[in-house]
Amino acid sequence: MKRLATMAAQVLWFLLTPTVAFSYLIPLPPLVAAASGSDIAPLPPVVAAPRPGCPSMCGNVNIPYPFGIGDECALGSDFAITCNHSFNPPRPYTGDFEVISISLEAGEMRVFSDVSYICYNSSKTTDSTGVITWTLSFNPAFLISPTRNVFTGIGCDTWAYLNGREDFSFFSGCITTCNSLDEAAEDNEVCTGLGCCQSSIPTKLTTIKIGWGNQENYRNLAWEYSPCNYAFIGEKGWYHFNRTDLTRDANNKTFTDRVGSRTIPMVLDWAIRDGGSCKAPPKDAGASAKPTAPACISRNSFCVSATQGPGYLCNCSKGYTGNPYDADVTRGCANINECSSTTNGPCGMYSTCEDTDGDYNCKCNFNRKGDGKSENGCYEYVFPPYAIAAAAITLVVILACLSIILLMRREQKKLFNKNGGDILKEVGIKIFTKGEVKTITKSYRNRIGGGYFGDVYEGTIIDDTYTPQALQVAVKCTVAKKVARLRQKSLRREAPQHEQEKLWKEGFVREICFQFKVKHPNMVRLIGCCLETDVPILVFEFVGKGSLHEVLHGANKLTLTLPKRLDIAIGSAEALSHMHSHGDYKHVHGDVKSANILLDDNLNPKVSDFGSSKLLSVKNYAMDVAADGNYTDPVYHNTGHFTVKSDVYSFGVVLLELITRKKPRYGSGDANILTIDYKKSSKNHCTARMYDAEILCDGNAQSHQYMECLDMVGALAIRCLSEDADERPTMAEVVDELNQVKSIACRSSCYHLS
Repeated sequence: MKRLATMAAQVLWFLLTPTVAFSYLIPLPPLVAAASGSDIAPLPPVVAAPRPGCPSMCGNVNIPYPFGIGDECALGSDFAITCNHSFNPPRPYTGDFEVISISLEAGEMRVFSDVSYICYNSSKTTDSTGVITWTLSFNPAFLISPTRNVFTGIGCDTWAYLNGREDFSFFSGCITTCNSLDEAAEDNEVCTGLGCCQSSIPTKLTTIKIGWGNQENYRNLAWEYSPCNYAFIGEKGWYHFNRTDLTRDANNKTFTDRVGSRTIPMVLDWAIRDGGSCKAPPKDAGASAKPTAPACISRNSFCVSATQGPGYLCNCSKGYTGNPYDADVTRGCANINECSSTTNGPCGMYSTCEDTDGDYNCKCNFNRKGDGKSENGCYEYVFPPYAIAAAAITLVVILACLSIILLMRREQKKLFNKNGGDILKEVGIKIFTKGEVKTITKSYRNRIGGGYFGDVYEGTIIDDTYTPQALQVAVKCTVAKKVARLRQKSLRREAPQHEQEKLWKEGFVREICFQFKVKHPNMVRLIGCCLETDVPILVFEFVGKGSLHEVLHGANKLTLTLPKRLDIAIGSAEALSHMHSHGDYKHVHGDVKSANILLDDNLNPKVSDFGSSKLLSVKNYAMDVAADGNYTDPVYHNTGHFTVKSDVYSFGVVLLELITRKKPRYGSGDANILTIDYKKSSKNHCTARMYDAEILCDGNAQSHQYMECLDMVGALAIRCLSEDADERPTMAEVVDELNQVKSIACRSSCYHLS
């Protein structure tokens, strides 16, 4: 009861005493020397920017402008920092308080705070005259943060109070008691008066004083288990109560000894409190205009009023980071690249982050819509996926078709140039496109024949610019593989590949020009060609009766009199003779046979199929022709040299076909060879059995006359088939002899006989 009465009296004194004077007051050195009245020195003018060469670090602590190490590097003396190099690493100080950190954005400085304490060796006497109270007076730039700090008292019989303001008109504090250590709060419990207490701090405190009741009347009745009382201002959340804080440890150390002088953080609010104010932008400046102040010199900065007291702070505008008090583009407020913070920055799903100056955009991905900056992002489709798939497939098909068309045109152009199209155009040959040929032949519908090199199709040209009326033609489509073999044979030389191809092209152009320029009534006329294929397509005049081979040996054989047969032989021989002696160049046909002699409606012959025709070399022979083996000169087989006499040999076989109506190989299984059998018959003077009976059907004097003519033609054929090429007649001599035979056959009415 006595202790409770004593405590009640002390509480009453604590609440009623407005000011207190302590005989044992030993103040700590102030943060900045206290001053009053006219002794306050005016602040230096605001500098425009940090001076070059000023250090920005003191030890491990960043010192951003407007703070600086020394007055010359700071905005003013209020912001000057002292860097103490006696420590390693160096330590920054403002006054006598060590600086922990400085925040430009929050306008805060964290410093280390000391502890006010008093220890007893009895209920009435202290055992030390150490620091028991302290007083702080701050310069105008700093105020204790009321939101970030809390006043804390520790002990079991503690009356801690806090005086503030210049006239000490503010008075506050807290009381903590506990009858024993066991009755104190548990470790880490909130300070509510059982071993520790806490109270808030008001705003605008520039001067503070921490102390303990009336020293003469104050008693510590719990000194035996809680010998010391402690009080301090520290950052909220830093202190967590522990019962060991009430006692001395095994080494007789108190709470003050254990925490030391560099443990308790305290937060100070700072601001630019002199040298201008934060002014609102003019009304006509626009919605994006920001408040301005003299110290906010960075391009993308603005000012805000101080959190407490007068003055302002400078902040970077939204989307920028850096020092708003610095005009340098690298150190001042620079753009924040929000898109580099994460994989897609702050954007939502299905969107792409795009950084902009001071901001960012969240662009919806293809076929997506919505707000990319929202949590859902661009979750909606612009078009259904199946529509996109269909459009994509359509686009791919179109592009593929266009690519194919372009490739085909490029290939056609390449083939056109390879086949000498530029030269043939100058000659005047009609050049057909691949599409025109397809139209002429009605998609190659009517095949009318073929040979070693390919097939022949009937077609019709309907073109007023080319012919006034429809013109029937025969279109020869060559098989590329077979021509390639012949080309490979003919180019088997030591010359480089490109030179061989050049020689082939020049040779082909000459052959086409020859066929176009050579005009003879018994030669099939070349009308034009298509050069857009690997091997050109040739367009000839149409000869409607078919080939001599079909007339002689086909299913619909025609009756042919001897004069008509002689006309066919003479016309064909004249065409070959013309080829062999045309102008400055001589050609061989290369594939003379009955199938290559066509007959018109009047049975007039026209030599065709110049696919194997060759321009003779200066040595009067060609090489590598592809002729029918049944008609091929054996000398060519032995020497590889194809001459005009080789065409004569082949024509000799045709003459035997005309007079015998037998194929070069006939009989069962084609076992009989016409040339060999006829030579044997001629040697044995029994050729009559070899002749076509249709010629000798009458048995009269004319038949006898025809027999003489047939023997003359047979003898001429044997000479053409001579194994010695030099003994063979020329085609011109063949023409003369055939004309003589015809004059004999026509001693009577040749017209009637024909």
